[in-house]
Amino acid sequence: MATVTLSSVLDKQLRSLCLKDFPCGRGTWTKSIGNKHEERNWGYAEEDEGRDGAEKEEKENLKDLLTCPMSPWRHEGPWSPQVSTLRELCVGGPEGRPDDTVYTHFITLRIVDKGVSVVDEGLLRFSSLRELVLSANRISDLHSGRLPSALRVLELYSNQVSDLNGLSCHPRPGLQHLGLGANRLGSPADVQLLTGAFWPQLVSLDLSWSDFQGHRVMVEALATLPCLRTLVLQGNPLTLTPSFPGFTLDSLPRLLYLDAARVTPDDRHRFRGLANMRDMILDQAVVMVTVGKMRGVPDPLMDQCDNAPEFPVVTYSYSVGYEFLNRQPSAAGVQQVSVEGASVVDAAPGSAEQRPDAREPDHVISTPGNAGNPHSRSHSVVKHSTPKVVWAETMDFCHTDVHGVADLCLLKSFLLGGLSLTVEEEKVLSWPSPDPNLIPGPKPNPDKKGGKDCAGPANKTGSGPKSKDKKKKESTVDMIPDAPIRRALGSVHVSLQDLTMGGHRVTVLCDLGVQQTENGARTTASREKESSKKTKDEKKKEEKKGKAGDQKSAAAPKGKGKGRKESEMDVHTEDAVSNQPEPMSVEFTVQLEKWLSASDVHQPQHNLVLTG
Repeated sequence: MATVTLSSVLDKQLRSLCLKDFPCGRGTWTKSIGNKHEERNWGYAEEDEGRDGAEKEEKENLKDLLTCPMSPWRHEGPWSPQVSTLRELCVGGPEGRPDDTVYTHFITLRIVDKGVSVVDEGLLRFSSLRELVLSANRISDLHSGRLPSALRVLELYSNQVSDLNGLSCHPRPGLQHLGLGANRLGSPADVQLLTGAFWPQLVSLDLSWSDFQGHRVMVEALATLPCLRTLVLQGNPLTLTPSFPGFTLDSLPRLLYLDAARVTPDDRHRFRGLANMRDMILDQAVVMVTVGKMRGVPDPLMDQCDNAPEFPVVTYSYSVGYEFLNRQPSAAGVQQVSVEGASVVDAAPGSAEQRPDAREPDHVISTPGNAGNPHSRSHSVVKHSTPKVVWAETMDFCHTDVHGVADLCLLKSFLLGGLSLTVEEEKVLSWPSPDPNLIPGPKPNPDKKGGKDCAGPANKTGSGPKSKDKKKKESTVDMIPDAPIRRALGSVHVSLQDLTMGGHRVTVLCDLGVQQTENGARTTASREKESSKKTKDEKKKEEKKGKAGDQKSAAAPKGKGKGRKESEMDVHTEDAVSNQPEPMSVEFTVQLEKWLSASDVHQPQHNLVLTG
């Protein structure tokens, strides 16, 4: 793309003010303050055509045209609040070009979304500039030597700044606000440049939606800023750790606002002492995924006929699966974690030990990053499944998985994209094992006496308990299951962006729509045919009854007929409401582990050794 300098954009904005045209500037519309030669240089003079000319306007009247709300010459520039006062200042104008006093008049400049890629030295002409906003542009590098020395506020939100080397070369010591959110910052070198040695008077710092991961290193650098009172870290990977925001608040006692929220005395009290536990601060996140109750799954056996054969025996089971980040291949083994009294096993993919009720190792799915989103990275996900549960009107899985993630940038990218939740049905056909008596082969001789296989009279007149045991053995039949038949009942996308914006928990009731049984389409079609036949038969019967009871119906009062119709309509509406199927829903929760007080650091459920 072509290079767009800040000076070229500012010159274009200044030309749009029309400082030399009516009613600004000096021309035939203003009273003469010099000789005619100067007037002709400024504009058209009617005396050139031999006429007396139009009446000249006073400065006050011309300024009214600039300030009147209904005036077509009123111009409010959104890029600077000094635009209106500058135009008033240019009415009549001093001798010479009015541009001579333009640059020093501006105190605030807001050049937003103008495609600026280079901040050149032309900005130094605005020597009185105190506030510069360059958000939503394409600036990748900015040298502080090109900034006016009087600058107090610098906003570079949503640009392409990848390092702070240029800003720290000749830093402006008087800078009080530095906005660097939504850029490509986050390296350890950038953290070392955010200290009081470069910004001694910095009061407000915005580093939101960057890629800073080291929580302890970042706080140690920010603690050197003596005047820091407002800090924005929202959207950074370090905010996903259990120690945020407690460690930040206790380590920065002069901080008044964190992520647009005021720091209260209660916050200070709850996290008191965390600053002295630096060894407990780890740049790792713990994510707990919980699957609760599932409702709305129709009974798969409700369409089974009463005359159905005894075999095969059909069993149905259900499970809920979701996608989560794949661990590194080095993460082997099983981790036993205690979460709210429930024992949860978090096994790494590819390890030999897995949950006994879990499925076979799930497939790894690679997800490419989004080129339009600077925070999106390519990552691979693994499908995790709950234990299988047999059908019930309300199936309570009550299943929790604990995932430890060390790559916080990867976790942030995953949470921004969300995850996919799928409900799966497993159908198993079981058949009785073959009878050994029907297997071809040599059979024992009943006439042979003695031996274990002898069928003597003692066996026929055996004792009571033995005969009962034989009946039990004959009644129990060994079943041989076929390979399971699995089908997905539905899937839904779960948004997790709230976890990257300061939220600790996302609780969703996933709606997967109204479900049908496997034979639902066939049963509905057959029911429609039966209902159509019934309606035809009922119509014939009603016609016969109507002919037979014409006299009775004629003698009956009209009010009763209306009441019957209304009651029949009420019954039909109630039946329609009661027969409306319930959509399938799943209770799903994703929670980030957070320290709510300094005492939470020593609790057992937080002492999780993470890998990956």
